[in-house]
Order: sequence, then C-alpha cells, then structure tokens
Amino acid sequence: MNNLDQKIQAALRSEGASAELLHEPNLAEEVLTTFRGRNRLFTLFYFVLNLIIFGFAVWASVRFYHAATVPAQLQWGALAGLLIMAISFMKIWFWLEMHTNRMLRELKRVELLLVTRRDP
Repeated sequence: MNNLDQKIQAALRSEGASAELLHEPNLAEEVLTTFRGRNRLFTLFYFVLNLIIFGFAVWASVRFYHAATVPAQLQWGALAGLLIMAISFMKIWFWLEMHTNRMLRELKRVELLLVTRRDP
C-alpha cells in the first residue's frame, strides 16, 4: 500500500467525510457543487456566457417579430435559433458536469464501504 492509499483511507475514515457522503443532496446543492469543483472557473464562465447569449437571443427574437420584410425575419429568426441552440449546448455541458460530480460522489461512497468492510 502506498502513501496515496493511506491518505485516501485516512480521509474516508474521518467523520466529516462519511457524514457528507451519506447525505443525498437536492438539485440546488448539486448545482452549487458544480461551482466548487475542479472546473469552477469554466463553469462560472459558461454560466455568465449563457446569460449573455440568452439576452442576445431575446433581443433577436424581438427584432424578428418587429421586422418588416420576410428576409429580415428569416435573418433574425435564424440568429435567434442559433443562439437558442448555443444555450442548449451549454446547458447540456452543465448537466454533464453535474452528472460527473454525482458519479464521483457515488465512487467515494463505494470506497468508503470498501474501507469499512476491509478493516475489522
């Protein structure tokens, strides 16, 4: 057993880690954990970018409804559609980050169970 395994076992044996792992977070807590993880800067960047793109999508949609000609409506509608697709892609990435955090939490639970079963 190397030093890393000993550090993992020590961390899993602590009371705070086991109590945290046994707690099942709700959706709001899962969203907040994405802003605390390893990719927190990317998550924050994409969250802010998503809000900005949403503003532009609303603006393009309003311009679509107020356009006087059909070509102008097609241009503003295409822009609004592309922006909504970009928002959708970012939301999918965000949900994948949440799923990754959920899987890591489950792996830590399995590690905790293995450590408690191995030691008498």
